Amino acid sequence: MTGFAQQIEFANMASIKPPDRMQKMQQKEVLNMTRQNLGKHPSLQNFLNSNSDYVYKVDDITIFIKTSPRQPSNKLNALKLTMQSIGPASIETVDGKRFVLGLDSTKKDVVLYRFFCVNSANTVQVAGVVTADLKDKEKAKAVIYELIKGIKFKVQ
Repeated sequence: MTGFAQQIEFANMASIKPPDRMQKMQQKEVLNMTRQNLGKHPSLQNFLNSNSDYVYKVDDITIFIKTSPRQPSNKLNALKLTMQSIGPASIETVDGKRFVLGLDSTKKDVVLYRFFCVNSANTVQVAGVVTADLKDKEKAKAVIYELIKGIKFKVQ
């Protein structure tokens, strides 16, 4: 792993002030991950294929992050309904930022969360997948809340 993550910049869309102990994973570590069971999960494979530069760790919790533009008509409720087709999902608020948090799966003692946070105009989203051992389920949620707190949208 490289050193502790600095501010994470996503082009002209958003930035994230990461949790203090978050570290950026090196490309070699990410490639090794794809060879393991963790990288075989469809949600993770999509993130790894499209955005392997934004993979981080906090202790034993792995975090995949990306940003993308959105169609203004897509609302958090629609994202929540989509997530509920996979597993439990809810709309939550942290520091005034609304986001969808969904439990994608718990397989082989591994928990996988997905989150989507959108700007107030609903035109940019920061999305992520967070994986952890099942025993660290609540710790993984706490990391997500820390990430959400650190998001700053460049376009409101």
